[in-house]
Order: sequence, then C-alpha cells, then structure tokens
Amino acid sequence: MKRKPRLVVLPPQHLGHELHVGRCVVVDMVAQGFLDESMGDSVLTGLPDRKFFYEDLLGTDQVLDFSLLPGIPLPVRPPKGPDEYINVTSAQLQSVPRLSGFDVINLTGYALPPTYCTFSTTAEMAELGYRVPERFLSEAFSQHARRFKFSAPEELAKAVPAGVPHYIVLHHRYGASVDELLRLFANLPLHLWKVVFTSNPQETAQTLRGMPNAFFTNDLQLYATALRDERCKLLISEWSGAGQLAQYTLGNQGGIWFYYNHYPDVFNFTATHKIWETNAMLGNYFNCWDFKNITGCDIRHFPDFDALISAVKVIQST
Repeated sequence: MKRKPRLVVLPPQHLGHELHVGRCVVVDMVAQGFLDESMGDSVLTGLPDRKFFYEDLLGTDQVLDFSLLPGIPLPVRPPKGPDEYINVTSAQLQSVPRLSGFDVINLTGYALPPTYCTFSTTAEMAELGYRVPERFLSEAFSQHARRFKFSAPEELAKAVPAGVPHYIVLHHRYGASVDELLRLFANLPLHLWKVVFTSNPQETAQTLRGMPNAFFTNDLQLYATALRDERCKLLISEWSGAGQLAQYTLGNQGGIWFYYNHYPDVFNFTATHKIWETNAMLGNYFNCWDFKNITGCDIRHFPDFDALISAVKVIQST
C-alpha cells in the first residue's frame, strides 16, 4: 500500500540549532531514503530565509515555511531566547488544510539542544520506521549535508566580481560593536576583497563608507554561496550559528577563525576544540552537535577579539 507523504517540521529557532540538529535529522533521513522527493515528502521550516537549506534535498516546491500557518504573527522572526520559541503540536499542524494529508515528524522538541545533547528517536519517528543511527557519519550523509540551493553565479558576481582571484568573508554578528569591524578592516590588506555578512548591511556600509573592496549583505543564501566558492580562503566569525554554516559549505581550501565575545569560552573550546570536532563525528549526530566539520576546512578558535586581531595582523604582513 502506498504510504502517505511525510512532513518534517522545524520551528523557528537559533540558526546553529537548526543547522546542526534539525537539518542533520533531515539530511540523514534523505541519505537513508526515509524521505523521498518522488513520494511528495516535504519540509516545513520556521523561517523563509532557511528554505534553501532543504530545497536541493527535496525540491523547491516541497519546502514550506511557517508563514503559511494561521495565527502566526508575520513576519516570522528568529527567536532571541527560549521564551520566544513557537511550539506547535503535530495535531495543530495537521489541522491546516494544506498539511492534513501528511504524516508529520515534528522536531519542535529538538529546537533547544543542550551543550551535552542527549536527544534520541521520538515516538513519531519510530512509528514511521526511522531511528536515529548510532553512528551517523557516512559518505552519503557527508554528500547530502553539503547540499544547499545556492545562489546563481550572477548573484555571487554582484558581491564578488569574477576577476577577484580570492577573498575573505567576515560575519558581523547582530549586536556586535561596529568598532570591532572597523578594527578588522584596519588590520586587513586594503586590496583584499571582503564580503561582510551583517544584519544591517546598509547602516554598516554607511559607517564604513570609503572602505574599498567590500560588499555588505544580510542575504543568508548569498553568504552561504560566497563561502562555498573556491576563491573564499577564510571566514572570520564570532562563535555562532551563522559562522558554523561554513562547516558545511567552505571547502578545504579555506579556514574558519572563530573568536569568543557574546558567548565567552566557558568550556575552554579554544584549547580543546579539536577534541570536540573529533567527537562530533563519532556516534550519532547529536554528539558535540555544533562541532561537526563536514567539509574538512581548517578551524581555529581564539579566546577573544584581541587574540583574533593579533592573528589578523599576520595576514597584513604576508
């Protein structure tokens, strides 16, 4: 008997949580054949700017977002804290006419993973025949995890002209001081092309007006595309979900330099991150969840912004 199409639901959540936990569930389901585009299987993600996470896995028409749900204030925004998370039940979802024909796998319970993540298979998953694997890493998982619907080449060319031989990307986290970005620019070569991902691109560009060879954007898809290009040699980012997107997109020709600021390095990741990276690739995909390095790019951690600047100055002198 032909089964019903399946719908995996990921509510609005912090970017790193969706990337390392919820999306990894979807990736593994696709890799194992549990989700199949030809069967009409779909994903409902919380935020429209994250639809590209899944569109190359299941097809553009089969990736939806929370804006279609009744009673959800629009526009849907990423939560700032646990009290802003939207919790919806599978029964509520199936009451929406467009979703009533699906078997629902609701990942709402996975949206706030703890540092030591102890999640396991849910009853909904098991009922439909899926179990969280004891060891997730495989060639199929790695290949699917790198699949995003990237921006078209002409869109990237607006950010980085085709003649630019190499460039770096800077992630300026929301709430971070623009003075930090100014210090980065002051210590990087003027001729080096820079793509700056920031929540306020117009305002930030105006503050840094006159700085040559720079492009500012808040387009998450374009940012991911810039990281994927072989000309991208480095991402500099505060430790955050947006920076960790490079662990799935930046090739092994590049590196990530993480530094700690809003989130202090209370676990001493600066000294121990290689152990966490190794452990993240063992066992199931919840293990050391935000340290997965799928692309094999080189990652360094700096305890604070001053330590990062000391490293950046080496780029200036070479």
